[in-house]
Amino acid sequence: MDRLDNFEFLSYFNEDELKKLKKMLHRSTFKKNQQLFAEGDPRERIFLLKDGYIKLEKTNLDATMLYINYVKSNELFPYVGLFTEEFYRYSAYALTDVSVYYIPVQQFESLIRSNNEQLFLIIKKLDRLTKRHQDRLQTISTPYATDRVIQALNYLVQNFSSKKGEDFVVDVPMTMTEIAKLSGASRETVSHVFKRLKCDGILSMTRRQIIIRNINYFNEKNA
Repeated sequence: MDRLDNFEFLSYFNEDELKKLKKMLHRSTFKKNQQLFAEGDPRERIFLLKDGYIKLEKTNLDATMLYINYVKSNELFPYVGLFTEEFYRYSAYALTDVSVYYIPVQQFESLIRSNNEQLFLIIKKLDRLTKRHQDRLQTISTPYATDRVIQALNYLVQNFSSKKGEDFVVDVPMTMTEIAKLSGASRETVSHVFKRLKCDGILSMTRRQIIIRNINYFNEKNA
């Protein structure tokens, strides 16, 4: 089994606990767009994402996206439902080809139940997820489509970007179609907004990667 040093969640286990965990872990891979689990499925597994990106989403009867979140490498998911729920609250899809470890929920919860540092980390993660969902609600509640696209980009920048030299790069691979889903706008509207922002020197996009050239533009949206 590969080393697990890059998973923050596992850094709070002692040596004996890690040995127990490794005996419980299973390895699997999923192709791009393949579903890992569906909303309403029995919550049987906790996943550790080794490589790639995962999209978590929940829709209503009108097929309107109520919840979208992304998971990147070296993260555990899903946090929502730990100790409390029998079924997955949303669906998980491979945004790229992915490699994961998974562990049966009951074994995982039994292992961390008495680990205060682990439980505190879960609380912090859930608080962060709540903030992301609030940001997402702000995006979809904006009445004008062009503003929703800007808010969706701001959501990605604030939650999923990292500094690379003078620029900021959105870590999650994106397409115009994916941004259209995230913003609740048409693909044509997304393309129009991107063209304007590119002309203004705000951002660029290449190979599904959004590069922010002027971070102040988005920082001002949060002021």
